[in-house]
Parts: sequence; C-alpha cells; structure tokens
Amino acid sequence: MRIIFDTNVILSAFLTQGLSSRVLDISIDRHNIFISQWIIDEVSDKLKNKFNIPANNLSQVLSFIQSEFKVIKPEGTMPEICRDKYDNNILHLAGHVKADLIITGDKELLSLIEYGNTKIITPRQYIELYNKK
Repeated sequence: MRIIFDTNVILSAFLTQGLSSRVLDISIDRHNIFISQWIIDEVSDKLKNKFNIPANNLSQVLSFIQSEFKVIKPEGTMPEICRDKYDNNILHLAGHVKADLIITGDKELLSLIEYGNTKIITPRQYIELYNKK
C-alpha cells in the first residue's frame, strides 16, 4: 500500500507514544510511505518553533524520516481544492505517487473522503482496517 501521512499525524507520532505512533510503526513495516520536502520542512518548523525540540533531537527525527520515507518531489500542477492552501501540498503528493491512503487528523482533508483513488482516513480508521485483516 502507498501511504501519505499529513504533518499532524507525523508530529503526533514523534511527540507521543499513542495511536499515531503505532500507525506509523505498522506502516513502516508493511507499506511504502511517501513524503515531500514541503512536509519535511513543515514538520521541522513545527518541532523547532512550536514544540521547542532541541537541535540534536530534531536532527534525529529528520534523519529517521529521510531513511524510512520515500522523499518525492511531486510534479505537475498543484490542486486548488482545499481552503487551506497548505493541505493542497498533501493532495499534490498523493496524486503524484498514486497513494492508496492519506492518513490525517485534518478535518478539511477528512471531509473530502477521497481524492481521486486515494482514500483519506484518520489514524483510528487505519487501525480499524488493519485489525480486520
């Protein structure tokens, strides 16, 4: 399965040992996870400026992302679907890699339900699907 994680889920996975962390662990073991430089930059900015993560810890997180996610530069035209223009970056990446899932907690993205052939779900919905298998 080809998966995109929204910034909020990545942050939650690294900052807590909760559901998002479990979803990320399962996905690393079983799926292909894609990320763009835009998402990496947003994660880095939030960890540094909002959560005051020390530079050495931030470096470890970014190194982990670089090693476990496939970093892609999406080509083509950015969609203009979401009111929050930053959410369009997630959709752009998903469309470019033909993702099966976007995992997010963002209400606007979730309200779309799908983008092309990409389903948009919460970490909880992912776990529910995973536990059915």
